[in-house]
Amino acid sequence: AVVGYSVPVSRAWATPVGFLFIDGGHAFDVALADYEGWSTHVKPGGTLVFHDVFEDPADGGQAPYEVYQRAVADGFAPVSATGSLRVLRRPS
Repeated sequence: AVVGYSVPVSRAWATPVGFLFIDGGHAFDVALADYEGWSTHVKPGGTLVFHDVFEDPADGGQAPYEVYQRAVADGFAPVSATGSLRVLRRPS
């Protein structure tokens, strides 16, 4: 197990991951830092999952939704959505 703050751990991480689950803070800078720090470690064909993605601001915070949109713009392909959970795949 690795215990630590997300950003410093992501900087030291060296192993590609096949599955990345982001369920962190809901402030934009925190959610973006998690995405930017960890998404580069998702290997081609790997899965990136976001929790608490709400398109409608009345349903929840917008930071995870905005970062999810950034991931799509960066080339991650949407696979499925269940409630507030969004699953994406990095192209092979």
